[in-house]
Amino acid sequence: MVNVFSKLKSKPYIIAEIGINHNGYLSLAKKLIIQSKKAGADAVKFQKRDAEDLVNYNHIPKTSNGYLSKNENDIKKQKMKFGSWVYPDNRLELSEKDYFEIKRFTKKIGIDLIVTPWDEKSVQFVKKLGVKFFKIASIDANNYHFCEYVAKQKIPTIISTGMCTYNEILKTQKIFKKFKTKHIFLHCTSAYPSEERDKNLNCIPKLRKLLKDDVGFSGHGVGLSGAVGATALGAKIIEKHVTLNKNMHGPDHAASLEFSTFKKLVDLCRKVNLSLGTSEKKFLNSEKILHNILIRKFVTRKPLKKDQKLNASNIKTAITYKQNGILPKDYYNIINKKINKNLKKGHIILKSDLKNK
Repeated sequence: MVNVFSKLKSKPYIIAEIGINHNGYLSLAKKLIIQSKKAGADAVKFQKRDAEDLVNYNHIPKTSNGYLSKNENDIKKQKMKFGSWVYPDNRLELSEKDYFEIKRFTKKIGIDLIVTPWDEKSVQFVKKLGVKFFKIASIDANNYHFCEYVAKQKIPTIISTGMCTYNEILKTQKIFKKFKTKHIFLHCTSAYPSEERDKNLNCIPKLRKLLKDDVGFSGHGVGLSGAVGATALGAKIIEKHVTLNKNMHGPDHAASLEFSTFKKLVDLCRKVNLSLGTSEKKFLNSEKILHNILIRKFVTRKPLKKDQKLNASNIKTAITYKQNGILPKDYYNIINKKINKNLKKGHIILKSDLKNK
């Protein structure tokens, strides 16, 4: 399958993961979109949940301190600490009207819109909304029932792979191939934030070989090393959480990048990608200046007589500051060749000095 993601306008294609860092406010969402665009991101990504469809509340504790407590909305936002917010928390959800405004706004300022639907109702809404790509979160990458549902929509899909094995990823790839839905997998470590030792960037080339396709990287570390290293290893997509302020209340802000740092990430990834260049090894035009100054040519170590053979004891290479002469790489073409005239010590040997036979 020709990968639709290989034709993206930027390499790597960089996604500013807003997620739920808008804290449920359209005004904050727009500020995040604007800053993402200014920093050079190609796309912004949001997360859409329908609590009633996603959670079976029959088995959720009724107290307000549970991970998925239905009564969590009773706790004021300003009292929530990192990691204590719950999924899904309706305060973190934008309305459908908000999403259509975001769609209009992203189109106006010229940045792609991607949304991660967490449930089937949200899949249908995001499809109706009309986005560049679907995104499947790591937690659903081996949720084959949900993956089938998404793949049937025929929308190009990005799939994060945290908490997954290679065999599980291959099963999900098989699903998307079955429905002929274009897709790309992102290597990911689902820890917020992820430690350097847990990033395992060497999975990127292995995934590319295993899947026989391009791959990307979704990073949850606090620095730049993961994204930059992933780019160097050939990641075609880089996704990173962003925030206006890491100290804001909410579950993902602390593991996100503020925009001054995110812009550095964008710039570095683009420079590294440009630096990758080509695998063809050749003499470049940019190397000519130094080459012409420092390149050595063959010269005589001592006076030589006509018909004398050239060998390592009577010739050497030296910087001559001349354009003419025989290059060092032609050593095996001239060794043991006879000269057709007498040569002085320090003479720059020319092809015309050599006998043809």
